Amino acid sequence: MNISQILGTRTSSAATSSQTTTQAAAAANPITASINKSTTRLQVQQTTATANLSTLGNFKASVSVAQTSAKSLTTLKDSSTSDEAKKALTAFISDFNKMVNSTKTAVTDTSGVNIISRGMTRAMTADFSRVDALRQMGFTKASDGSLKLDTAKFEAAFKASPSGVQGTLAKVGQMVDKAASKELASDGRISSSMSVLSSKSSNLQLQQSALLKLAQQYASLSSSSVSSALNFYKSGM
Repeated sequence: MNISQILGTRTSSAATSSQTTTQAAAAANPITASINKSTTRLQVQQTTATANLSTLGNFKASVSVAQTSAKSLTTLKDSSTSDEAKKALTAFISDFNKMVNSTKTAVTDTSGVNIISRGMTRAMTADFSRVDALRQMGFTKASDGSLKLDTAKFEAAFKASPSGVQGTLAKVGQMVDKAASKELASDGRISSSMSVLSSKSSNLQLQQSALLKLAQQYASLSSSSVSSALNFYKSGM
């Protein structure tokens, strides 16, 4: 039985006992309204915290996947073909873009989920502008943080200098791997934010439990106690 049902039982039982009890129950509505208002607020906050915690958890997993793909760019062999290099880069771009998109389901609030996502994307691509060869091989970053590849330019660049392209990809892989390791560390922003959200969710659950107990206690009050509670409530208004 939830809080609304408990309070409904309180009002229903009061209304059927006597006229005096009915009047007391009606007069006590401000107390019921106050409890219901607090219940709704806590439920909304709990739902938001849970949703953002889930989103951040998914984001953390996607960062790990992108990091693994980035590492593959550093292990290309001198004998790797254009298709092999392009396959590794395309896989990384796909995983990176999934990471960027993974927070778009975050509930809009002040939890900072999207802020962390944008900061993470900037950190992982901050040095891309320093690698001039990236543009020449058709590797660019869009305004939303996602990565794009012009395969025709890539193939032309690889044909002109296979070792040059492989060296550039290795630099990209190293930069992303380093940034991801920092963010995924136990003291990184992702873990810290997940800890804060988890703590917030736990506190909200405790508040909901306390409010449920209060509603149960109120529902068990006698008519005279309800009147006393109402007088106390009004005295504080």
